[in-house]
Amino acid sequence: MPAIDRLLAPSERVHLVTREHGVVLAPAFLRTSAGLAGLGALAYAAARAHVLGQARPAVAILAGAIAAVLILLLVRRVLGWHARRLVVTDRRAMLVAGGLSRRVEVMPLDTIEAIEVRCSGLGRVLRFGGLVVTTRRRRGLLFGLQRLPDPDLVFGLVLGLDDQIPASPRSAPSAPRAVTLGAAPAAP
Repeated sequence: MPAIDRLLAPSERVHLVTREHGVVLAPAFLRTSAGLAGLGALAYAAARAHVLGQARPAVAILAGAIAAVLILLLVRRVLGWHARRLVVTDRRAMLVAGGLSRRVEVMPLDTIEAIEVRCSGLGRVLRFGGLVVTTRRRRGLLFGLQRLPDPDLVFGLVLGLDDQIPASPRSAPSAPRAVTLGAAPAAP
């Protein structure tokens, strides 16, 4: 986590580091598997086809080269998934993406006006979903992440951290919010 530590303020604490659910890799694995099966069938048919004559090795070499490209594309997709992380601190949410070149998107938690969990049927079964946030009258998925693992837990964390942030002057309620960690709330 040294790369993430460089992005934090001195008193900022990390509460969550996660990446999208592994189900986002399923289409890439299915494409690669189908492509490899098709290329294997093509190479097998070419090896048995006497009509091709001397071209049989060329067809097998071409099928092998295409298979290597498919595998490299899959490795690239897995590495991209691995390098893309959602980091939630006590002040902000960050999406850190990239290995050699890095992109960081930041959303301060005090700008979140409303938050909800959105899960599809498959997401409820496999426990993934997205967080829909409203900030400054704009509404959308948090960093476009549709398949966060355990979205209810992430929702609770972000909601709990947001409640600990003092109200900003632009949206201050009539009575100031005060939060004391570890102490019982004062009676009104």
